[in-house]
Amino acid sequence: MTAVAVGLLGGLATIAVSEFLLKFWGSGSAASVFKILVTGIALRAVWILGLLAAVAVTGALDPKPFVLSLLVGYLVAQVLEGLRYQRLIRTR
Repeated sequence: MTAVAVGLLGGLATIAVSEFLLKFWGSGSAASVFKILVTGIALRAVWILGLLAAVAVTGALDPKPFVLSLLVGYLVAQVLEGLRYQRLIRTR
């Protein structure tokens, strides 16, 4: 159960990356939206890979439920982020 909760929270934490970048670089042109997207992709990849590496090295959590819940949380975060960016682009 702990592996599932940690995985979901880890995947959903990627939303915080996007929100921080939107607050930091939120005002600007469409070129800044592209910059936010690329930076967000890089930071999220580092976060997810770091979580996977930490669990693999420590062995503290059961890997199968952790990875599945991490992927589910990440995909939900991607859908929510896509809707947010779509709204951002439409308002510019």
